[in-house]
Amino acid sequence: MSRVVIVGGGAAGLELASLLGRSVEPHDEIILVEGETHHYWKPRFHEIAAGTFDNDLDTLCYFSHGARNGYRHFQARMTDINREEKLLQVYKPNGETDTLAYDYLVIAIGAISNDFATKGAKEHCLFLDTPQQARDSWQQISSLLRSGGQRTINIVGAGATGLELAAELAKVNGNLSQNAYAAKLTINLIEAADRVLPSGPLKMSQEALLRLEKFQINVMLNTRIASVDQQGMTTSDGLNLDADIQFWAAGIKAPDWLNNIGGLESNHANQLIVKQTLVTTLDSHIFSLGDCAAIPQADGSMVPPKAQAANRAAVHLAKNLKGLMQGKELTPFVYKDGGMVVSIGHNYAISTMMNDRLILKGRLVRRLYDTIFRLHQKTVSGLFTMSRLIISKRLKCIFKPN
Repeated sequence: MSRVVIVGGGAAGLELASLLGRSVEPHDEIILVEGETHHYWKPRFHEIAAGTFDNDLDTLCYFSHGARNGYRHFQARMTDINREEKLLQVYKPNGETDTLAYDYLVIAIGAISNDFATKGAKEHCLFLDTPQQARDSWQQISSLLRSGGQRTINIVGAGATGLELAAELAKVNGNLSQNAYAAKLTINLIEAADRVLPSGPLKMSQEALLRLEKFQINVMLNTRIASVDQQGMTTSDGLNLDADIQFWAAGIKAPDWLNNIGGLESNHANQLIVKQTLVTTLDSHIFSLGDCAAIPQADGSMVPPKAQAANRAAVHLAKNLKGLMQGKELTPFVYKDGGMVVSIGHNYAISTMMNDRLILKGRLVRRLYDTIFRLHQKTVSGLFTMSRLIISKRLKCIFKPN
């Protein structure tokens, strides 16, 4: 009998728990350690914050899902690792501490935004790193929209998260334009680089900028934030940007508490350093994947922090762990980038394909963006459940009142 403990119920952790739970022998035990009760797909956190997310059809209860898919949900958060005794130390919602024994441990807690130690950012900005933060953001935005008058929202970081949030809020603002009591939003999207989507191809950045300008979003490039206070932000050039709500979505890193946890090797971004087989460099019984792991490739490159990378790593590690429990050797994880899809508003998206040589855009590409989420649902719940959810979603869109 082997016990596999997976920490983190995001895209990587949940998919791994689901795949293992349905495929290992009955005497093996799969435990998913996650502090939340429900799973939300992180690339859609901006929809939660903007109030356009469908909680009924696009969330998943870990407890009931685990019972159907062969794993157990243990509601807690990891605090430390005792590698000598193979014990995971956790903190439970009732305030108690506990330990979980493991034979194999997988850390898949994802990443958080990097505020680069900017003065006041932690205290005065909203972040979209957890479902709770996204829900709290919607509560503040909802109150702001109901307050009337002219209001301003600052968003730092024009990568995928910041750009998608800005566009989604602009769409909500447009939908409420006929409501005389709703606030009118001015949205500032602030980026230190010289273009939006700085990690994507130039043509994609240009197309995204045109769409943002069509939404009347104020895009501020080559602009660094020096400090943040309750009233707004100050740039490195001394410009004051007052705002009612402020978001920080620039850069990513693993949480600070993960740095050297249990004596494991980590990098400057707090990511656990792993081999190409996804096993940590200092412990053959501990694995890591997703945004919290620094995963090398044979050519010396690193796997990028993308949802598709987390999905593929989860599928690979599920096969590897199942084989390992049967006495087989680990195989290396080889990642092939399938391109990039960014949602710009609820009915529009931009995508790159063919090694960034082809740029697609429009409403149909938005359907491709939704398909990526549906493939995630297929992995965790199966084809039949995914199909039912798609049909239910379409029917709901047709029959629900505006």
